Amino acid sequence: MIHFKDRRLVAFGANAKKIRESKGISQNDIAQGTSLTKSDVEAIEMGRKNFAFTTLLELARGLGESPANMLDIELEI
Repeated sequence: MIHFKDRRLVAFGANAKKIRESKGISQNDIAQGTSLTKSDVEAIEMGRKNFAFTTLLELARGLGESPANMLDIELEI
């Protein structure tokens, strides 16, 4: 089985991790305050999870960030 990471997901995940770490929030903190699991957060940050819009909203809520700000990254389309 071939596994690959979409570079857009990797870029988004790196940004989410940067935001989380800058706020001193742990992956567990996000999981406790949202419907996401720690595994979900970890997979998103590593660019391994292609997620739904509602997941983006939950992640943004857990980070205390607007979804628009989380998407303010350079993406190759």
